[in-house]
Parts: sequence; C-alpha cells; structure tokens
Amino acid sequence: MKRREIILLGAVGCTFLLFVGAYGIKTAFVKPLKELKNQIAALGDKLHQYNEDKDAYSSAVKYLKDMAPRVFGRDADTATAEAGKMLTDEILRLGLQESQFSRTPVAPKRLRGAQEVSWSVQGEGPLPKMLDLIFTLEQTPQVHRLENLVLSAGDAPGRIKARFRYLTLVVEVPGIKPKADLQPKFALDSPQRRLYDAIVQRDLLRPYVPRPPADATAHAEHASPLDALRVVSLSNWGGAPEVHVCDTNSMKISSFKAGDALAGGQVVMIDYRTLPMPGKPGLVSNSRVILQIGTNYWAVEHGQTLSTKYQLAPEQLPPELRGVSVTYEH
Repeated sequence: MKRREIILLGAVGCTFLLFVGAYGIKTAFVKPLKELKNQIAALGDKLHQYNEDKDAYSSAVKYLKDMAPRVFGRDADTATAEAGKMLTDEILRLGLQESQFSRTPVAPKRLRGAQEVSWSVQGEGPLPKMLDLIFTLEQTPQVHRLENLVLSAGDAPGRIKARFRYLTLVVEVPGIKPKADLQPKFALDSPQRRLYDAIVQRDLLRPYVPRPPADATAHAEHASPLDALRVVSLSNWGGAPEVHVCDTNSMKISSFKAGDALAGGQVVMIDYRTLPMPGKPGLVSNSRVILQIGTNYWAVEHGQTLSTKYQLAPEQLPPELRGVSVTYEH
C-alpha cells in the first residue's frame, strides 16, 4: 500500500472515529440533559396549574364564606320553607291579596358545591303595588335571582299579572350560620325605586281598548242634508242635459234639468270641460253641474256630494257664462 493511500485511509478512519465519538457524547450526555430539561418544564407547568387551582380554591372558599350568612337555610327543606314564608310576608306587607297569588315550590337542583331551590310565583294586583313587589324581591339581601319574569295586562284597567321564579342557593360551610338581621340594599322610598314610576305614569301595560264608535246622533246633528245627495250622472238626452242626484239614505235617484231648483240654487248648465279636481290637482274631472245661487255661480263635480259645491271665479266660468256679471266672494 502506498504512502498516499495510507494517509487517506487514516484520514477517513479519524473522521469516522470523530463522528462515532460525537454520537456517543450526545447519547451519553446531551440526550439526558434534554430529557431533564423537558421534565423541568413539565413540572413548571404543573406547578403553575397548581398555583392557579390553589388561588381559585381560596377565592371560592372566600366567596362561599361570604355567601353562607346570606342564605335562607343550610338545607334545602329549610331554605325552601323560609323563602316561601318571605314571599308570603312581602305580598301581605305590600297590601296585595294573598288569594290572588299562587306559589309553587320547585324541586331542588344539585349544583357543584351547592343546591338550588326556587318558587314559581304567579299573581295579579294593582300596577304600583306589583312593581313594589318586584322591586322588593330584587332587593332581598339573601342570595337570590329573579328569573323568567313576565308582566302582562290584568283583567281590569290599572292591574297587571306577573309570573316569575324566585331562586336561591343552599351552601354548607362548617361553622357559619345564616344571619337573621340582613337588610335590603335599597328600600321602597329610595331613588332606585322611583325609576319604576315611568311604567305607572305612561301606563305601559294597559290593554288595548278600541276607540268607541262615533255617536251617530251627534254626527247627524252636525251633518248637512246635502252630504247625502251625490251627483251620480251628468248625461245628455236628446240634446237636453240632465243631472241625476242619488239620496244615499234612501238610495232614491232624482233628475234635474236646467232651470230646476237644486242645493239652494238653480241648475244653469252642465260643463263638460276637463279640469283639475278641486283640492286634488293630481286628479281631473270631466264634468260638473253649475248652479246659480243669487248672482253667483257654483259648481259640483261629478261623483261629489252637493255639500262640496264651490264658488266659481270669473276666469273659471265656461265661455257661455263669462259675459254674465257676477260678484265673487272671497
């Protein structure tokens, strides 16, 4: 073997030994260190979670200790009975009729670390007193919640019906008993209660009452007889124009010709000009009857009642009447 080949073989062998040594060092030292680092990180996460759980537990214990004195009782039966008694006492204290209310206990519901007991309440009474009851129950110092509150109009004006559930909790904390001298946060004479007054002032829950029909007798006293007389036809028979007027009360139709008395005047002619409808410029009228009342001329459009007659200004007169002197009244 030549010297050059020996040197090359030695270099390859040294390189191989270097890689084998590096892998051995990694296996013997680096990998255990990495695993140890991962274990330390996992323990750190567990310690962090433990501290969070410990803080949450301490907070929950403090919350329960603060809540325990504000329950109705330390067992479900006692709490249900005391809550029901409180509801009855408040109904009577506010001057409401107990017979107008139904109170039904609801089966206790097991929660994590507590039990939920409740009463289903329905009742009716005067609007202000019912609002007093709702406000008072919202302010009860015991742990509670009003749920599913529904207000609706009562059977008489000024009265409302209410339906709701009054819920409370039962928690057991050794060594802590419910307090008997708890006071509500706000009383009925507080400004917070006055916020409810808008409901009473606006009478928001009054049932809809349809508007009573107009008094037909009173309407008849103010109505004009001409309101019932409607121009239904302005025809021309054999060159002679006729005005047909229908009495809408009797449904009788009468005909009038030029010179006949009508609506306090005299029929002069039928005007067949196409003109805007008086008071309704978007509509047109194709005919109208012209009456002479005194020295003035009045018109009633086809389809209108005689009470809608209006005085014609000189420029509104048909050509056949423009030579006639009239006095226009504003």
